[in-house]
Amino acid sequence: MFETGVLVAAVLWALSGLWLIVSLLRVFVPRWRRSGARQAVVALAACVFSFIAIICCNQFAYLDYGLTSRDGLEQARAERKAAKQAEKAAADAKAELERQAAAKASAEAAAKRAVLDAKQAALDAVKRQKQAEERKAAAAAKKAAARAKDCKNTTLAFVMSQEFVRRRLKAPSTAEFPYITNDQVAVSTKADCTFRVIAWVDAQNGFGAQIRSRYVVDLKLLDDEAGTWQVIDVRID
Repeated sequence: MFETGVLVAAVLWALSGLWLIVSLLRVFVPRWRRSGARQAVVALAACVFSFIAIICCNQFAYLDYGLTSRDGLEQARAERKAAKQAEKAAADAKAELERQAAAKASAEAAAKRAVLDAKQAALDAVKRQKQAEERKAAAAAKKAAARAKDCKNTTLAFVMSQEFVRRRLKAPSTAEFPYITNDQVAVSTKADCTFRVIAWVDAQNGFGAQIRSRYVVDLKLLDDEAGTWQVIDVRID
């Protein structure tokens, strides 16, 4: 407290001294002489009292340190300074420990989030794989159903057999085939999506005569995206 009083009294003493100097300068100006003299007296009093306060506070500064005299004042000041430095060091250490604890908690939280994210990513990957497998299975089932339907399509097999027969004729442009409903037309299905078509065709021979020939065609629908037909055997009587 007294050391603070010394500082305050010193500031007041400096200000009052400056005020005294200004007041004395105003005494030399006729129009300001009277007010300058009064202010000089007040400034002088303030300067004297502040100087006395400096001396008194300086003399009793040891009371701040719990001393009964000025003996050991420097040591007390050094001890107080060391105590303040120790308090500051302790506060800094505490702040550092709190910072480390916060960093550790943040790292642990980040690790937990990483574990949870990894588990969620694994679950999402399993889910996506399952969905992909379900889509693949659905597509395969759809394809299998479509192929099973095509493997029973005797009309298409009959039409395709006509194309293979035309390739064996002398004059394919003159070929005339019966309808599938004709009683002399027979289309049967076999294993592995194969068909046997028995029918007849009217076409010109090498001499230009229109003759009727019976034929038997074994053909197969391949398992590809284009729906390709493959001829196995063609017999024309």
